[in-house]
Amino acid sequence: MIDEIQIYRVIDANLNRLREGLRVCEEYFRFVKNETSPSTKIKEIRHKCKNLEECFEKDKLFFSRDSINDPFASGFSAKESERKNIEGLFNANIKRCQEAARVIEEFAKLIGKSETSQAAKNIRFELYSFEKDYFKNCEDKIS
Repeated sequence: MIDEIQIYRVIDANLNRLREGLRVCEEYFRFVKNETSPSTKIKEIRHKCKNLEECFEKDKLFFSRDSINDPFASGFSAKESERKNIEGLFNANIKRCQEAARVIEEFAKLIGKSETSQAAKNIRFELYSFEKDYFKNCEDKIS
């Protein structure tokens, strides 16, 4: 049976993954595309993630972290070790964020944080909309 420490470990890892992926997307728009509006939107979502994190007990998140024993902490899969283009970099990170938000949404339910779960779901759907809005006029659809 999964215990609370394991649940917080999963949530902590995915909060980190979500923030990191959003930062990559934000920098893509800010420095590569030189576009203020999408960069600002991603920044707003990133700040919502900070609020999401504050819904969890900080000590429990911190003390559940076990990066040393994470079986995937070192090494890259073949897919992780290359990107075909800069848009692929964005795509990989926006998908990573959506997945992380879903994990947070599901695991928050296990510790009775239904409002926090709903907030994670809202972030996930905001990311789906952002991705569609950004790529709807793009000639090179990202796979």
